[in-house]
Amino acid sequence: MKITKQLQDLEMKLTKEKKTKIFKALIFYLTLNLILTGCSNSIENKLTGFWEIDFIEFKDQKIFTVPVDEKYTMKLIKKSNKRQFFIDGVKGSWLLDDSMLLFENIPESKTYIDSMFVVNDIDGNSSIVLQNGDQKIATIKQGLIVPEKVKYKMKIISVNLEQLILQIDGDFHTYKKVN
Repeated sequence: MKITKQLQDLEMKLTKEKKTKIFKALIFYLTLNLILTGCSNSIENKLTGFWEIDFIEFKDQKIFTVPVDEKYTMKLIKKSNKRQFFIDGVKGSWLLDDSMLLFENIPESKTYIDSMFVVNDIDGNSSIVLQNGDQKIATIKQGLIVPEKVKYKMKIISVNLEQLILQIDGDFHTYKKVN
């Protein structure tokens, strides 16, 4: 009888320890997930809004304060999962990838085409590529014109609620928050 009681007590103790370990692991996972999600969201939240160019520090360490008549505003918005940027009438989408800010858009343009060629893939699918010099302008696939997107990559050096510093082609562009 005592042995049965001891076995039941031991089984109950092991079950409680197992539940406690599972509970602790669940709490750790949820906390880690909250921290990681919170960090990326806080950077995105800091990035959203209106930014005005203030000055540029070039690779040779010369600092150029942007004159008032040459300043521009960069608007970064995020609604649900859609992220858009607006700069001087140019609009597109933006993405935060680690410490990189990526812009992508289809430029509004009127471009002459000086070369056109057919591209065949291994499966026998064909497309027509339209170019101006070495620059690919668009592709015609399955009867549809697909414009070439412009992709622009910038490294975020720092961001807070007042200032944004981006490294673009080795130069540091400093923006100030205007809203």
